[in-house]
Amino acid sequence: MDTNKELTTDWQWEISAKQSWFKLGLRELFYYRGLIMRFVRRDLIASYQQTVIGPFWIVLQPLITTMIYLLVFGNFAQVPTDGIPKILFYLSGTIIWTFFFDNISGTMYTFITNAHIFNKVYFPRLIAPISHVITQTVRLSVQFILFILIFLFYHIFYDQFHISATILLVPFLIILTAAFALGLGLLIAVFTARYRDIDTFFQYILRLGMFITPVVFPSSIVPEKYQLLFWLNPLTPVIETFRSVFFNQGAIEYGYLLLSIANTSILLIVGLVLFKKRETAVMDII
Repeated sequence: MDTNKELTTDWQWEISAKQSWFKLGLRELFYYRGLIMRFVRRDLIASYQQTVIGPFWIVLQPLITTMIYLLVFGNFAQVPTDGIPKILFYLSGTIIWTFFFDNISGTMYTFITNAHIFNKVYFPRLIAPISHVITQTVRLSVQFILFILIFLFYHIFYDQFHISATILLVPFLIILTAAFALGLGLLIAVFTARYRDIDTFFQYILRLGMFITPVVFPSSIVPEKYQLLFWLNPLTPVIETFRSVFFNQGAIEYGYLLLSIANTSILLIVGLVLFKKRETAVMDII
């Protein structure tokens, strides 16, 4: 046997006790793209199995929520909507907040809900949260069509609103929301896998988060002294920009939008790095 030839053989696999902080393995996700789509299909089917109306819940959920907000905040509390039709105002905030909430709720349980799979077979663990984000994006697409139909009704029959080139910002706003939820969800996932009581804490924080985000109220009613803190919330520029695009209400706050991009980018990078660094150790705990 040629010993020298054997020693110089290039290895395709290398097992190491240490893992680089910035070795995220994102290239692997491309090779596992088929598995990602299988996960998406599984989640979509599982969500509406054994239900009477099935996928129609995708449309009914935001509609019911919007009607409740319209009744409580629009009629009883008389919260202003800055001249925007109430159903469109609440629906625009609802679909974006629900998209964020569902993404982060699914991502933060990545290790807990997929432990039975992670312990049996190897694949990039990032596939699970990423497939969940794609699933929620599919749901958002259907809800967005509902929003557009109601928007067109007001545009055609009441001659309200005018669509401009800023509508091109909408896909970017969706990506920004998904990135924010993914980054924060990955961070929480690492800690909730080890400390289960953190889950309860973050559930309360998420529910309170809706009331510091302009889902059911416009930014115009926020007192001046709280405006900076209000706009530091990465979701505030997203929702306010979304409404500015469709309802022509005020100028787009590009400065705060850029700040949201910066904060979200940092959060996403930190979340990816920590998730990848701790994914093996966490599985030993569950």
